Amino acid sequence: MASSVPKRVRASSALRPGRSTAALAVVCTLLGLPLVSACGPSNGPVRPAAQSGAADPATTGGGGTTKGGATDPAAAGSAAGGGTSDGGDGGASWALTAPQVAAGYPQGRPPADMVRRFNADTRQNAARLGVSGTPVHAYYDDRADGAWIFYTGVTGSGFDPDHMHDILDHLPAVNNDGAGDRTTTSAIDAKPGEHGGRAICNTVLVQTELLATAVSTCSWFTPTTAAGITLISKADGTSTKLGFTAVDVAPIMRAIRAEVEIRRR
Repeated sequence: MASSVPKRVRASSALRPGRSTAALAVVCTLLGLPLVSACGPSNGPVRPAAQSGAADPATTGGGGTTKGGATDPAAAGSAAGGGTSDGGDGGASWALTAPQVAAGYPQGRPPADMVRRFNADTRQNAARLGVSGTPVHAYYDDRADGAWIFYTGVTGSGFDPDHMHDILDHLPAVNNDGAGDRTTTSAIDAKPGEHGGRAICNTVLVQTELLATAVSTCSWFTPTTAAGITLISKADGTSTKLGFTAVDVAPIMRAIRAEVEIRRR
């Protein structure tokens, strides 16, 4: 990542594009990135449904029902709180692919240090989830929003979607380091899309004296696939946002999932 550090200003509720580098370094270090993926059908790039802000993602984020009980219909749809299959074929066998373009996003090449950090976290979380099989990954370029879309997953067999969902599910938690830095972690159920299974979004929000930023991963699980999508703002000044909440990532997750996950014959 670039080493530029933003000016010392007070964090506000508005995330400031172009000042993401320092905060992203903190977030990427703190966030145990789960396996990642995408959302519902699209004829072109899916734009985030809502603007990210510095508000607590436990109350504003959009995967479905938060642990506090609030529901965000933008990400939950009709699957209120349960991460239900959205009418999908729960008995189908699916496999993951990595096309050159998914949901209108072309593959790209993020900075090597960002990829290295992400891959290390992904390996740790694959072990945590207890999944193994054929790995798949791609890095998609969201040029309109100045973000990298990290997609990674595993095709296998005998996965327990409910168990993997529950591993990533947790109550919102806030940690203050005593020096003015505040980290909020939260999990929120998401509507998985037409292929069914379970889905969940995890968000880490970091607020400091300098700025505030969020990194969210939305993951989905079926008996044969485990995958997820993470959006990370670029550090080259092209980003329109400093961070992405669950409500931003969930629809992109469903759109990409619809194109990278295919029925296994």
